[in-house]
Amino acid sequence: MADPMAYFFELYDALPRGGPGDNASTRKAFKLVKELPEKPRILDLGCGPGMQTLELARLSKGKIIALDNHQPFLDKLNHDARRLGLSAYIETLNQDMNQLSFPPESFDLLWSEGALYFMGFENGLKKCRGLLKKNGSMAVTELVWLRPDPPGEIKQAHLSEYPALTGIENNMAMIKKAGYRLIGHFTLPDSSWTKKYYEPMGEKIKELEKKYPPGHEARTVFSGCQREIDLFRKYSRYFGYEFFVMKAAS
Repeated sequence: MADPMAYFFELYDALPRGGPGDNASTRKAFKLVKELPEKPRILDLGCGPGMQTLELARLSKGKIIALDNHQPFLDKLNHDARRLGLSAYIETLNQDMNQLSFPPESFDLLWSEGALYFMGFENGLKKCRGLLKKNGSMAVTELVWLRPDPPGEIKQAHLSEYPALTGIENNMAMIKKAGYRLIGHFTLPDSSWTKKYYEPMGEKIKELEKKYPPGHEARTVFSGCQREIDLFRKYSRYFGYEFFVMKAAS
């Protein structure tokens, strides 16, 4: 019996993004960041295949450390960076987010789209605070409840995977408690989930289902991913990703 994660990555390695997002939202968040040096030093935590890393390279012309612990994602990012002429701005690093080895005050900007939850939002904010230089900034997307009354089906589905899931106001309080000043925040549009993430995922699931017969263990993995797509279509008004942009408080 194969490791179920092998089937998970067979699906995810083929997707353009590792989670909901889009270049327009990356640009919008970057514009909220203030007082960056001309060539900032940036850490992209949990970069995945690096769609947002490439956009950050175009926007910042700084030095980006793109960190992930799945080498095929980093290989794809390196390939795309070379193809687009952006390799000079990007250095990939295979490292666990929970075992960061950088010295204090290493970065002008920390970035994490859809990945900080691997550390836990509150814990991640605390651990990253010390990595920022004076007046450094951080921009992250975090899954949030958009309404206080989610139906039982979606509430149970999300809390079983991420018990710390909470509302925007609670996340804002955690940001302040961890030593940051919130600069701005906005909710990713539904198209960030559909056009850039779930539609490519749905097409890849159909393709892989032709490869693996009914009853194969891979089908269980793909069914779980398809259920995620179906729940979003049904309940998207109740949850979403919020982009939080903050600055280290002095």
